[in-house]
Amino acid sequence: MKKLVIAFTIIISILSSCKFRPFLKYYLPNKTTHLPNFKKWDRFVGSNTNSLRACYDITCYDWKVNVLPIKEEIKSTIKIHFKMTGDQDTLLLDLQSNLKIDAVESDDLKKIKRKRNTLFIIYKRNLKRGEKSILTISYHGKPHVLLGNSTLFWEKDKKNRPWICTSTEGMGPDQLFPCKNLLYDEPDSCFIHTQVPKDLTAVANGKLDSITNSTTTSTYHWSVHNPINIYNISFNVGNYVKIKKDYTDINGIPRVIEAYVLDYNKELGEKYYDQAPLIMKELEKLYGSFPWWNDGCRFIETCLKDGSCMEHQSAISMGDNYAINYMNFNTTLVHELSHEWWGNNLTGYDYADAWLHEGFATYSEALFIEAVFGKQKSANYLNNTSRWVGNIRPIIKTSDVAYKCWVNPKDGDIYGKASLFIHTLRIALNDDPLFFEILKTAQVKFAKSNITTDQFLSFFNEKTGKDFTPYFDLYLKEFTPPTIEFSITQNSDNKKIVNYRWAQELPKGIDLKIIISSGEKYYTLTPSTTFQSLELPLDQKHYFEIMKTGYYLLKDVNN
Repeated sequence: MKKLVIAFTIIISILSSCKFRPFLKYYLPNKTTHLPNFKKWDRFVGSNTNSLRACYDITCYDWKVNVLPIKEEIKSTIKIHFKMTGDQDTLLLDLQSNLKIDAVESDDLKKIKRKRNTLFIIYKRNLKRGEKSILTISYHGKPHVLLGNSTLFWEKDKKNRPWICTSTEGMGPDQLFPCKNLLYDEPDSCFIHTQVPKDLTAVANGKLDSITNSTTTSTYHWSVHNPINIYNISFNVGNYVKIKKDYTDINGIPRVIEAYVLDYNKELGEKYYDQAPLIMKELEKLYGSFPWWNDGCRFIETCLKDGSCMEHQSAISMGDNYAINYMNFNTTLVHELSHEWWGNNLTGYDYADAWLHEGFATYSEALFIEAVFGKQKSANYLNNTSRWVGNIRPIIKTSDVAYKCWVNPKDGDIYGKASLFIHTLRIALNDDPLFFEILKTAQVKFAKSNITTDQFLSFFNEKTGKDFTPYFDLYLKEFTPPTIEFSITQNSDNKKIVNYRWAQELPKGIDLKIIISSGEKYYTLTPSTTFQSLELPLDQKHYFEIMKTGYYLLKDVNN
């Protein structure tokens, strides 16, 4: 018993340290809300309306990062261009505590103050509304590793050469560079100057403007000329070669889709990325013109943990397994590319709105399959998606706290369940031309901007002329979806009897039917909370055609 107490004490001490404590709350949720508890400090630093954050707008990140593979360390200088939106003498930024600051420069700077993973930038006077300024921060260090996760991955390729990649979604971009870690404040442009040993190549977001060489290093100068999500800013380092795929866009303009792959995978990559123009074609049909042609479109082979992929704007991170998981396509590639519209072009205002990114990207996988292989294949794919829905936490998270939606797998319903919710909206609307027009129009109306869930709901209601608020409330804010209780019996006439009912009353405004197929016949039923029965031939298999009516659960009351 004593040993158990000691072990438990050690574990708690570790988890309570500054390194682990910010993430511990995601594993110890409130028993009522099923969501993490956020304290006063979390709400202070994560609030979108905090006066120390709301008083300024970041217009550009200009980041010079020296990557040191032997030390597994970065040495960086970042210039943060900003414009004041109100009068204030103190600005609040984010930077993890174990990244060491070497210097801070800005006109009229008085001092800086560090508290936990935040920086208080204090000026000698009130900076005035409309005033523009630059804050330069030099720092160095090693972003920390938490249970195998990090923002910076130091690996070796198959030839034992350095292979380095970044991804800040979940852990947070403040684990890699000083920033305002709020989703709504996107810089209008970004510059990433990555210095690496001369035998390596650095690939980042945007366009490659130039390469500066010295006797031992090369610096790759990349520039982004569009608004970019804070967690999309990235770089990758390795022995890369470039592959080009010709493509004619939806407007008939010749384009090039690029892929950077490790040199020994060039032949494999050439064949693998033949699918990219085909996928791009279908996504442009769905959502309109690719938003970032002036910054380019590229895929990069990366060493992210467990082969993970990431929707880094104009520089999508892919894994190194080159898997084909559906016919001749990889649906993860579909998912990540669709993020260029859902997540990067149209972006949630708050991390609580992240389902707009992940739900539509996941549903895009099914829509792509529908366009190429037909509705039945798509329905089968959606059925498979439903198998990994958890229904443990609501899809809509706590707002104004910089909620890290990607930390705990229990938050994963922002992917699959959100996709099934969108499909349910489509079925309830019962007007595919209008539904797809709404998706395309949304990309124009909200292009390069941030919106809340409520704004998207208002837009959807306006375009349809109907009120879908009950659907949004039930599927996004509650964690238990509609549930059909059923049982199968046999009567004296050797008929199969399906008994069915809703486990709970559906909210007013939700018209959700069920369809049961048997043989070649389909039966459309309107359940209530009282058991009803359907008689079917005993020798024919029957199926609940869930994807023809919208997402709900099945519960066999006899099991």
